[in-house]
Amino acid sequence: MRPVLPARCLPDLRRLTVYFLATFLLLSAVSCKAAPQSEGQKKFGDDADYFIGLRLLQEGNENAAREKFKYCIKKGSRLCAQRSAEALCSFGNIQEKNAAAENLIKLFPGDDTLLIAARQFAVSGEINKLIDYTSELDFSTAKNELIRMRLEAMGRRGDSAYEEEVYRWFTACPISTDHYQFYRDFYHHPDFEGAYENPESEEAKSLKYTPQQFAINYRIESYKRNYSYTVRCSSALADYFTNGSLTPLPQLVSDFGKNYLYGSMEFAKNAAWFSQLAKEFQDNPAEYYFWFYAGRYYEKAGMYFRQSRQCFEKAMATAASPSQKDDALWYLLNTSLNFSMDSIIESIDEYSREWSDCEYFEDFFEQLVTALLASGRWDEFGRIYKAIDGYASDLTTAQFAYIYGRLLQEGLARGTDEEAQIAFRRACQGGSSVYYKSLAAYRLGLDTDPLELQKLFCQPTSAKSPIAVTEDKALETLLTGYAYFGFPELIYPEWQKVQGQNISAEVNFYLADFLAKCADSLPAGEKQENDYYVQSLRIAARAQRNAESRITREQLTLVYPSYYSDFVSKYCGEYKISPSVIYALIRSESFFDADVMSSAGAIGLTQLMEFTGSDIARRFKMSDYSLTDPETNIRFGSWYLASLISRCEDSPLLGFFSYNAGITRVRRWLQSSLTEFGKKSNMPLDLFLETVPFAETREYGRKLISATIVYDWLEEPARFNQTVESLMK
Repeated sequence: MRPVLPARCLPDLRRLTVYFLATFLLLSAVSCKAAPQSEGQKKFGDDADYFIGLRLLQEGNENAAREKFKYCIKKGSRLCAQRSAEALCSFGNIQEKNAAAENLIKLFPGDDTLLIAARQFAVSGEINKLIDYTSELDFSTAKNELIRMRLEAMGRRGDSAYEEEVYRWFTACPISTDHYQFYRDFYHHPDFEGAYENPESEEAKSLKYTPQQFAINYRIESYKRNYSYTVRCSSALADYFTNGSLTPLPQLVSDFGKNYLYGSMEFAKNAAWFSQLAKEFQDNPAEYYFWFYAGRYYEKAGMYFRQSRQCFEKAMATAASPSQKDDALWYLLNTSLNFSMDSIIESIDEYSREWSDCEYFEDFFEQLVTALLASGRWDEFGRIYKAIDGYASDLTTAQFAYIYGRLLQEGLARGTDEEAQIAFRRACQGGSSVYYKSLAAYRLGLDTDPLELQKLFCQPTSAKSPIAVTEDKALETLLTGYAYFGFPELIYPEWQKVQGQNISAEVNFYLADFLAKCADSLPAGEKQENDYYVQSLRIAARAQRNAESRITREQLTLVYPSYYSDFVSKYCGEYKISPSVIYALIRSESFFDADVMSSAGAIGLTQLMEFTGSDIARRFKMSDYSLTDPETNIRFGSWYLASLISRCEDSPLLGFFSYNAGITRVRRWLQSSLTEFGKKSNMPLDLFLETVPFAETREYGRKLISATIVYDWLEEPARFNQTVESLMK
């Protein structure tokens, strides 16, 4: 655990130098409480008035705060000035708030400030101002909340353009909760109720609604996944397209295709129909979707590989964006995978240079790995990793290279020892996952070179090549100012808006360190302590991912923190399990969020199910416990994982898998893997992992092995080989 600080106090930050405002600021001796104003003025200049204004506002001195904010608006840097203008909208009487809102829009035009102003206009009943100021919105990019407020105001005013704008919003972008709430609470047409159960009835046909109203209702029912209804209505929608009453807009056609995919089993018939529609609406932006869904239907029908492939190729040719092309190519490759192994390898050779986002295809290659291993096509790993090198992500290339090297070592693939070494070296490069880099380094014997290991662990983790960061100095000033002046609670909400983009790695790590130390300074169990720990880790992890170059060992400790160390040390000693294993479990399961609950009902730091916690509590004779209590959760999770590892022949990897999927399944998978590789025993666990039938479980194993290796390396670098051997034995 980090040294406990006096309340809301932060000591030296490991002499981390952070430059912002393009020239200066050595950040040291920064505290969680407000720094002296005089020092703040020296470091932040005119921007200090924003932070001082916030402090005055907290103290209830509105007049003094208003003056500080006004001065910062005139003299401060871009973001501090904008936040000052936003702050003025939050206090005073209605007239003052409205005036501040109008001034905010004029000084800092943009959707974010417009949303703040629109909220104020809506609260004060100034619907005319709301409508006037939002007249230039781009419905395809603007925030849905802002559009919804505009349309509600237009409806109340009886604006003549109301229906047209509602239709534009409902067809410009995917349907959201804002669309649904607006439709349900403000726009809903009772006439549709009678047509709901039987859209082809005489009653339904006699209803009075426009094609645009029909399309809006159709999109809402699609959003609700009411596929039986939307399929029955789809012929009417197609008629509107054909007779020109409605333009086949991409969002409408996307819903149209999805509804038939999930609401009709006549796949071959639907594929032929959509192919015909694609030809009918050639050169229309919606042509892509007709070809795309025709391909999906042929794929679902089975035995239509050639037709499906042709449709996806036509979809790629008519794609309006790189993401659309990638989507069609992903399905083309998966169709090939489902057809034959030879066809997929040919498709990779043909299309490996066609995609734009290499990360998008990682799950496809993950499926391919298990398929190749199951079919005994071991030599193909070498061919594929060489073909995709430079086109697929580093993670995918490293995965194929590492497996190929291991298959060579096991005598399963044809090749030389030198080829295995080349493959392992490739697995160590670039943005490959820590898992493959670590295991490849072990195979290469890099443990004898501490500097090589440090390079390996401290590389950026993005699967893409690092892109030079254009640092936003105004944003860095704002965030570091929140830290310096004692507003830790404002850091993460601001950081979330950009997810750490355009912020240097140094500043991101500074913020992460600051929040972690603020958490340490709070009483144990306080909610903000948990929140700051989680925020710190998220910022640090993103900082490593976005880094342009290797990070420092000290920064890596923020990416792999040792929070709750007193509890971890105590119970790891009691249950004879490595602290690195438990830290890895907590980091991978909950990201150190003691309050988190998964969609499946797993609770707390080690993500225990309620029934598992109940069984463990009975064993410990505890009738009163909470799985969100950090000490209890760590105790229960440590005991449970230690018991699983002992039942799995002391294998941490098999213990991890059992923790995730159950020990019976793991034993069945292991036996199946032995059969696949023609072995009776001694199944190499790194190859076994690749044969586990569930991608989620495979990735779970990789994450925990990786994190354990890093935690152990941070504790004692000389143990690297010993750690890998103990984990993969």
